[in-house]
Amino acid sequence: MPGPHYAISEALIVLVAIWVAYRFAAERAFYGAAGTAILGIAAAIGTIRFGFGWDEEIASLHGSVFQIGGAAAMALIALQLAAKFSKWRGGIGKLAAPALALATLAASLLAPGLSTPIFALWLILAIAFVIAWPHQGVSERLVRGAVIAVFLANVLLIRRSPTLGPDLSWHLFHTLIALWLLGLWWVWSAQVRDSASPQTIET
Repeated sequence: MPGPHYAISEALIVLVAIWVAYRFAAERAFYGAAGTAILGIAAAIGTIRFGFGWDEEIASLHGSVFQIGGAAAMALIALQLAAKFSKWRGGIGKLAAPALALATLAASLLAPGLSTPIFALWLILAIAFVIAWPHQGVSERLVRGAVIAVFLANVLLIRRSPTLGPDLSWHLFHTLIALWLLGLWWVWSAQVRDSASPQTIET
């Protein structure tokens, strides 16, 4: 059974998620707030699981919320990034975005085995939305896209890494998620500033 120290990096995600979700909500960026909150809820379950030694009792719940909820969370986050494009600000975005988020959740619930590929697809789309952002130069877009891509590298290289070992890979994986959430807020808020600036670069 994993030790109670596994709860430490889970709790870090919870704290960061609360702050980032609040900031999104304060800006009326409700998709970003909801996606961040889902990740925070999954981490909160993990904090309780390891902090109280309830591994057997809620291990499956923790895994399901992280896996299935994670796909829905990434869909919401990607849609929040896409919502900064003008074509998503009108009626199309208001109808399509919630429909896509609900479809993602339904697909993950009905076929849990698809939740990981769905998560990866939405993460790749989130990276693409950031890189395609029209109000900044190429270098800025690439930097911001790289920030969003940290989650992909984290999943592929850090999570359950045999080289790092279970303890180190666990804490590093979750610490990078917390840092990624901060990076997500930085990317989104920077794009908001870009779109509001009269000196933005159209490319």
